[in-house]
Amino acid sequence: MKVIISSPYATQSLHGNTISAMRIAGILEESGHDVEVIQSGNSIPKGAGALIALHARKSHTSILAMKQQCPESKIILYLTGTDLYGDIPEGCPLAIESLSIADAIVVSQDASFNSVPVTYQQKTHVVYNSIILPQLDLAEREPDLFVIASHLRAVKQPFFVVEALGLLDENVRVKLMGSEIDPGSAEQAQTLTQKYPGFEWLGEQTYPQALTWMKRSIATINTSLSEGGANSIGESIMLGRPVIASRIEGNIGMLGEGYDGYFDPHSPAELASLIQKVTKDPSYLSHLEQQVLEQSAKYSRQNESKGWLALL
Repeated sequence: MKVIISSPYATQSLHGNTISAMRIAGILEESGHDVEVIQSGNSIPKGAGALIALHARKSHTSILAMKQQCPESKIILYLTGTDLYGDIPEGCPLAIESLSIADAIVVSQDASFNSVPVTYQQKTHVVYNSIILPQLDLAEREPDLFVIASHLRAVKQPFFVVEALGLLDENVRVKLMGSEIDPGSAEQAQTLTQKYPGFEWLGEQTYPQALTWMKRSIATINTSLSEGGANSIGESIMLGRPVIASRIEGNIGMLGEGYDGYFDPHSPAELASLIQKVTKDPSYLSHLEQQVLEQSAKYSRQNESKGWLALL
């Protein structure tokens, strides 16, 4: 089958939506499908039997074009964090129309299912993102190093950790990886790097570079106010690295209700306390490592492949 995958961002970008689009393309190609990834809004190639559209609002034009050009083709809408915790609850008409048109809706973890309007839950499915790690350079784990993989957007709170670092007496290093999204955020990141010795913004990293930094860390940190299902959490799990995560629906859906590494996303003191506990309490660190190991089976290639093939 000819399958089109629509992402809101350029196909060569390192945005999470595009990374997901390219991953899904690889999975479907392995199963014999003819797949083409396009940027949302670009023309729909002829002869497509299905469209997988990431982002209800930003891929709305692609969804409409597919419906008009290929009315018999299947449209699968893959909801992002912005959809689930922004556009849809705010009643964005483009997002709501995309939900209505789609033959099937996908969310990337169980907790997000309940954020889909009840009207559309019957056609909603959970497909977990798979994580296949490339060959990485040898990297020794550094007991004082924490890593955040986040583009610079307010909803991700990329600089929240600096407030927590100010509450710690010990020497802890935090490396932030990601590109500027919000205007002025790169300048802010550079200023904070100069001001706080323990904090460093590394800018955008290649995928292997980002994973190597994560592998070097004692734990990764996710400080988001909302997530659909962060790729970086799945990557951290598959690397065997615990995640100190904000207590939000999207993170709980990936790490589990009973995970013991959550903090209030509005409390720097709670984040500081967990950072300190990870570095000072070996039994706590081992406990978190065991908990992420128990989640790893969900993120296998076979599991995700089964989900997408069943939908097609």
